[in-house]
Amino acid sequence: MHDFPQRRNADLAQAQRLGGMDAMRELAASIAHEVRQPLAAIALNADAALRWLDHDPPRLDEARAALALVASAGSHAGAVLRSVHDLACKASGSHDHFVADDAVRDLLPLLRAPLQRHAIHLETQLAPGRPLLRADPVQFRQVILNLLMNAIEALRDTAGRPRTVLLSSRLDGGVQHFSIADNGAGIAPQAAERLYHALYSSKPDGMGMGLAICRRILDAHGGRLWHAPGTPHGSVFHFTLPAP
Repeated sequence: MHDFPQRRNADLAQAQRLGGMDAMRELAASIAHEVRQPLAAIALNADAALRWLDHDPPRLDEARAALALVASAGSHAGAVLRSVHDLACKASGSHDHFVADDAVRDLLPLLRAPLQRHAIHLETQLAPGRPLLRADPVQFRQVILNLLMNAIEALRDTAGRPRTVLLSSRLDGGVQHFSIADNGAGIAPQAAERLYHALYSSKPDGMGMGLAICRRILDAHGGRLWHAPGTPHGSVFHFTLPAP
C-alpha cells in the first residue's frame, strides 16, 4: 500500500515524458512538412540555373531568373521556420495589412513544377478591388500553400478528365472567404473526421501535418477552416479570415 504514491508519481512522470515526446514529434513533423516544398523549389531551380549556364553560349538571363527563384524559395523557407517556431511557442505572429493577391502571386513559383508534372491547370478568381487582410503574411501563405499542395496531390491519380484547381475568394461582410477546389476523387468518409488531427494522413506518403497547421493558424487569427464535397467531383476546402 505504501508504494502507491511512488507508482502514481512514476506513472505521471512517464505520461509527461510521452507527452513531451509527442510534442517533439509533432514539432519535427511540422518543420519537415513546411520546408519540404521550398526546399524542392530550391533544388529544382538551382538545377535549372546550372543547365542554363552549361549552354553554349550560357543563357545568363534564364540562369539569373532561376537563381532569383532559389533566393525567393530560401527566404520563404526561413520565414516558415520562424512561423513554425511561433506556432509551437503559441506566439501571435506578426499581423500586418497586405493584399491576398500579392501573397498568392509570391507562391506561384513554388507550385510551377508540381503543376506541370501532373498536368494540372490552376485558376485564380480573387475578390475584386484587392481588399486588404490583417494577418501574419507568412502564415497566410502557409495556409494557401498547404491547401493547394493537398489539391495537387488529390489529383495525381485522376484520369479521364482535365485536372483543375480553382483558388477563389470573396468579401463576405466582415470576413474574407477563400476556397480551394479540386476535381479529384474526393475525401473518403472514414477519413473526413480525422483530417485535421496532427500526425494523421489519408495519403500513404503524407506526414499528417498540413491541415493541422492550417487549422492552428486560422484559429489563432479568429478564422475558420472546413471542407465539403466538390460538384460533381473532388473536394472544396474553405477558410475565412477577418477583414480589417
